Amino acid sequence: MTDNLKNLKTFFNRIDAEIARGFLESNGISSYIFSDDAGSMYPSQDFVNGVKLYVGRQDFKKAKEMLDLLEFETEDGED
Repeated sequence: MTDNLKNLKTFFNRIDAEIARGFLESNGISSYIFSDDAGSMYPSQDFVNGVKLYVGRQDFKKAKEMLDLLEFETEDGED
């Protein structure tokens, strides 16, 4: 599934990831959150593993520009 997705940003908490995801979704960009926190039972794991926000490879550039407007520091896009 993640072959066509690209990590846009790794957050230290789910709240910031959800804000960014909502912003992207409201602007027509589908995004997905991946978090290893045992179904939110152990949110402290977010500090260890991070909360990753993925977008489709075709939307990466536009999504990066949009999150940069919100002053979220995004990944550089290099693989």
